[in-house]
Amino acid sequence: DEAPPPPASLAKELEFPDKPDTDYNARPAPADAKDVNARTLDPERLAECEARITDLRAKGAEGTITIGDAINLAVLEEMIRDPTTTMHAEDLQAGSSYDIPKLTQQTFGALRAADEIIDEGHFIGKGIGEGLNGYRPIIELMNANFGIYGMAEISSAGNTYATTGGEFEMPMTIIGAGGTAPAQSLGAEHSQPFHAYIMGIPGLKVCTAASPEAAYGLAKSMIRDNGPGMLFLPVKMMKDTRSTIALDHCLPLNKAKVLHEASEASVQAKKAVTVLTYLHGVKESQNAVAEILEEGMDVDLIELRSLKPLDMDTIRASLTRTNKLAILDESTYSGGVGATISAIVAEECFDLLDAPVKRLCMDDAPVPYALSMEKAVVKRAEDLVRGVADLVNRRY
Repeated sequence: DEAPPPPASLAKELEFPDKPDTDYNARPAPADAKDVNARTLDPERLAECEARITDLRAKGAEGTITIGDAINLAVLEEMIRDPTTTMHAEDLQAGSSYDIPKLTQQTFGALRAADEIIDEGHFIGKGIGEGLNGYRPIIELMNANFGIYGMAEISSAGNTYATTGGEFEMPMTIIGAGGTAPAQSLGAEHSQPFHAYIMGIPGLKVCTAASPEAAYGLAKSMIRDNGPGMLFLPVKMMKDTRSTIALDHCLPLNKAKVLHEASEASVQAKKAVTVLTYLHGVKESQNAVAEILEEGMDVDLIELRSLKPLDMDTIRASLTRTNKLAILDESTYSGGVGATISAIVAEECFDLLDAPVKRLCMDDAPVPYALSMEKAVVKRAEDLVRGVADLVNRRY
């Protein structure tokens, strides 16, 4: 007999193997993990790894851990927790640029931790093969922007679950430092908004972290997720941004974080603005808050830790209070993150807005190396102060 056509609702059901609101803290480790580790890992090397984990956990508790080390801690913990987890990175044995894969090959061997050639598409493709065969690959990109050379592979990863009718999951995590900071001086090739380029890939979760706390919690969740995801980190904040971390805690992959809440007095006076940002924009926005307050204004500062799926509940709750929105956006005017968010806000929250959305985004021009030129392309704290003032003073 002819099979009935699948229901229309199946398309959305096949977007992600794990629902966006999954609690990864409740996901059990493989039952045989300890036995497999005992059979396959060298005790001396494992002891060295555990000593590093102990050291990093102490730094995380006291607030001196960096973003790179927070990711390394999450990776080492998850590779011990689940023996099917693998690691791929350039310059892996030396720890890459930010120590993200440090001690992985020394502890888990070359089969589980591969030192890769400078060909992102090649080793992302290897990760896809592992994901199809029951492994849980982690891919570290030394610079996230060069994931563009693996765009076809990333697209394939995002579509795998749906195109196989849910028969094959793709538990692949891609982690990389990227974005575009003010005065970055890395030039156009290293300053592309790759996070915006991949937002349209179906089946792919896209997250950002601007602190060790966010990096650690999001990395652990993404590694445990049964679908593909990419975690972006701020390249110019990897070694100097430090904080405490909630040890052993997984963060949700679908939630934004309110970092500063406007006072009730500013809300009542119509001098409060919702500010959405991510990556280096978090630091720039935090630097701008004092001046904004001095000028008699205030902001709800929200870090977009999940670019896809987007946390519209948090955005809507803030707009209900402020009725004004500014987006400090580390992507371009055309096709950028801010453009997508502006469209969604206009469709879903139009009645909450008292003013047009203020997009403070990168110009469409390639990011220059020269600081005098770069300032015209990349937005920063001073642009946010002016943007908030424009909204409060109805200059649009």
